[in-house]
Amino acid sequence: MKDFTYENMGICHWNGDLAAFNIGVVGTGSALKVLANIIYNEAFREFLPDMNMVAVSNVGNGEDFDEYDTPCPVYGTFEEMLAAHPDINLVVELTGDQELRSRLRKTLPDNISLLDHREVIFLCGLHDMALIKGNYMNNLNNQRTLIQSIIDEIREDIFLLDKSGTVVDLNRIVWRRANRPRSELLGKPCWNAARLMDGSPFCKSLDPVCPFHKTLKSGRKEEALVTRINASGLLQYYRLYAYPIFDMRGDMSHIMVMHRDITERTHREKYQQHRDKFTIIGEMSTYLAHEIRNPLFAVGGFANSLLRSPNLGKKEKEKAQIIVDETRRLDRLLTNMLDFVRPTHVPGGTVDILAVCSDVVELMDIGYGSRGFNLDVRSAGQIPAVHCDPDAFKQCLVNLIKNSIEAMPDGGTVTLDLSLVEGEVVVKVIDKGVGMNEQEQDRAFSPFYTTKNGGSGLGLAMIKKLIEENGGTVELASRPGQGTTVSLHLQPALDIQKKSENETGE
Repeated sequence: MKDFTYENMGICHWNGDLAAFNIGVVGTGSALKVLANIIYNEAFREFLPDMNMVAVSNVGNGEDFDEYDTPCPVYGTFEEMLAAHPDINLVVELTGDQELRSRLRKTLPDNISLLDHREVIFLCGLHDMALIKGNYMNNLNNQRTLIQSIIDEIREDIFLLDKSGTVVDLNRIVWRRANRPRSELLGKPCWNAARLMDGSPFCKSLDPVCPFHKTLKSGRKEEALVTRINASGLLQYYRLYAYPIFDMRGDMSHIMVMHRDITERTHREKYQQHRDKFTIIGEMSTYLAHEIRNPLFAVGGFANSLLRSPNLGKKEKEKAQIIVDETRRLDRLLTNMLDFVRPTHVPGGTVDILAVCSDVVELMDIGYGSRGFNLDVRSAGQIPAVHCDPDAFKQCLVNLIKNSIEAMPDGGTVTLDLSLVEGEVVVKVIDKGVGMNEQEQDRAFSPFYTTKNGGSGLGLAMIKKLIEENGGTVELASRPGQGTTVSLHLQPALDIQKKSENETGE
């Protein structure tokens, strides 16, 4: 036998060429049940070498041997048993009879080992330990299954990463969205598994803004807010969390990262913020209209009078003209502010949306068609009428088309695409212009935010306000260098009167 060292401590001597033990049992009792369970139960195979129960002898008087459920022959004496089964190489004595044990020691040849009833106690202890281990393993497996089921039902994306950012485990929603088996993602960098809601990649490398890096340094929970643009060009908001996982020694061994899509909640918060801004702007506009407009008219009037004076020189007239122009610009700004905060009256009636779009395109084509711009209207099937103010809707289309044209300084095509999607009339204004980055998309509908020289920043905000006051919604999708699509979702006009008549049978 080799010396016992740490290098070979995982190898027991029965893992070699040792033959199986063919057991002859002398006596019965409760220990026989334990011995039979050890021999025939697969749960004990990892603890003991191969064993076979060959025969039993010296069964007690009046004892029913069938109750032990041991499929082997029974003999009156151990001598008869040994004579009938020369392949026995281990005898287990269970009687506790000292005289019988002495006879066995004297009778058994050297090639047969003996375990007496005192030594069988260790097998009984091993039996109990194995049963306890089995119970613990069952409980552990049940707990593991329960925890995995809970984690799999969580809607957020959960990744268990080692300290290099490699995937150790993940929940079901991640590998299903990635459309790959779970086994293929284990052991890979986390960016191979992370996906947006539409299945497009979340990142192409370990993002520096990911809180994984901060947790790796601090050993504490960290979080971060990030934005992403999906395959359709829509802006999405995610809150990322990183939690340290410690081993038994208190050392950080893993980091759990969770992705939470907060796009809908962020939109609700921004909508409420815009409403709050509108309230403040409304109060300010009323004050400005009262306190500024009257003296502004006076300044503009005096400047116009000076322009008509024959006593002014050329330079003085230029300065007076600047005053007139600036007072007009300030008046337009005040008018825009008042129009923006003033509640819009939504008239009744229906509007043929396809006809309105065609009229606007025909009108604007007169001014822009000769300058390298092509305006096109497309419709997918029959488009129902909608409830809205036709003048307000025309103004929305005009502003959107102007935005698209300004985003294509070298010319191009602006398309108005009309369709009926899930019960809503959708009007998309599509261009192939410069597009918007994530920061520009984030602030696109904010009042007074603009990227244009001399712009008021109320264009998209006013469009959003008008469409929402008509019961619709506005959606923006854009990618830098690939263009922008603004989608107006409108509620179709229902023939309520006809429906009522049909229901009443009139």
